[in-house]
Amino acid sequence: MDNYQIIHFHHPLKLKNLSFLEISKKAKHIDKEASVDAFNLQYQDNIQPRLRTLLKMADTQRNPLVFFSISFLEQLESTDPDMLLELQENVNKEKISLIGSCAYHSFSYLCSHELFKEEAMLHKKLLKKFFQPSPEIFINTACLFDDEIANIVQQLGYNSIVATANTWHLAGKHSGQLYRANTTDDFNILLANGDDKEGFQISLINGYGSAYASNQIDDQIKNDVKINQLFISTSGKEQPVYAVSMPLTSPSWQYKIPDYTNNPLQKALLQQIADLFKNKGNIKDPEDLKVLMLLCQPDHLMSINQFSKDNGYNKFISSMNILTDLSLKYNN
Repeated sequence: MDNYQIIHFHHPLKLKNLSFLEISKKAKHIDKEASVDAFNLQYQDNIQPRLRTLLKMADTQRNPLVFFSISFLEQLESTDPDMLLELQENVNKEKISLIGSCAYHSFSYLCSHELFKEEAMLHKKLLKKFFQPSPEIFINTACLFDDEIANIVQQLGYNSIVATANTWHLAGKHSGQLYRANTTDDFNILLANGDDKEGFQISLINGYGSAYASNQIDDQIKNDVKINQLFISTSGKEQPVYAVSMPLTSPSWQYKIPDYTNNPLQKALLQQIADLFKNKGNIKDPEDLKVLMLLCQPDHLMSINQFSKDNGYNKFISSMNILTDLSLKYNN
């Protein structure tokens, strides 16, 4: 049996606490200084050693699977360009396989399907700045999946998607099998957290900055069959359909989706982002689109969680001020 692991490296970006008095004052929305400090504080002891493990796996031909968020790559380029160069060399030599996802590892899909499409396209586009190969397989933040996600991702040119294995939807089938998405055209699905002893398993790992429960990179895993070749061995065989009408997330993710979306402040924020993006379809400034995506980051949405009421309310007010600022910009 092949054991695959997708290792996630992300750098959450912090947003500034924007007051009402700063609206329409051309204030910056991203707190770059705090974001840089947070990365550099963790780099030497936590991030760099795990990147070294990744390079060791590449050197021993273990073909690790990796998701890099754009914010992680941009910060790494600034903090340790030599490390980035080593990663680039190994990716370009196909010793490390890239996995596509959302540019800023956000829950944009829970806010707006169109914003999610923009962010997924942006990840694929900006990866070209760093690497020669393009990812062929997609995994959403928290392995969030439903039929519409598969439809959107297929339109973006991916060959397959990693989805969450759900016992009820599998109806007794092994989750380690290969599936087809419930889309008009054939589209392949690989299920994470599989349990088929005669098939394969895909584990989801927090390299840095993600919320997967496991941060244990198994540097002994070696895949004789590259993950994007799994379907080649089954060509000509009809795969069962895996239909999911409502979004599912990985049980490996530390928190439940309601923790990010269900309190009134979170709902109001997500609705306001969706309305702004829908009604201001002419928002073409990349920085403004980036801010909308960053407002959907798991870390940011969690900061508005009801379990931290005072701080959560302040974060909510600041976020709404940012959206008001953007809205007024496009009304002028």
